[in-house]
Amino acid sequence: MSNRSSRGLIFLTLFAGARAALAADDACAGFKWDVTRERVLFATAAEAVTAGTDVASAPLLIPDRLYELATPPQQEVKFQVAPGKTTPIEGASAGLARLRLSTTGEYRISLDQSSWIDVVADNHLVAAEDFQGRRGCHTPHKIVLYWLPSGEDLILQLSGAVAPHVRLTIVPMPAALSR
Repeated sequence: MSNRSSRGLIFLTLFAGARAALAADDACAGFKWDVTRERVLFATAAEAVTAGTDVASAPLLIPDRLYELATPPQQEVKFQVAPGKTTPIEGASAGLARLRLSTTGEYRISLDQSSWIDVVADNHLVAAEDFQGRRGCHTPHKIVLYWLPSGEDLILQLSGAVAPHVRLTIVPMPAALSR
């Protein structure tokens, strides 16, 4: 083996070791899905929006943007449908937002903190397909996967938030993008 080949092999080994060490230190590295799109969005400036306290005051959110929702105290929010999880959290905040999607398919809704996420379609909770979260990661902290219909008003319900501001993204999965 030539010196040049040996140095290249040593460099690749050191580089791979450094990447593995960095990944071990990155609290956000353990997601089972590729969350590159979410991580890129969470690195951008968030659009400030006030979450609704009822359906009429719920702002419209658009996929592939980062929002920072100001969420009022949970007791002030009139949910369209009772949240799927109702663990009382003292001082929790909550809020509503609207979605109207142009394409039916899988969407991931990501938050920077622990909070319950529900999506309501036709006055019924949409069942989550999957979810995951990472302790110590806030870019994002929690991701929930849904199959969402297009062409109808959907209500996003956040509840049990521990902070009065929640950063959030809605990302369509590739199959939804290609339809």
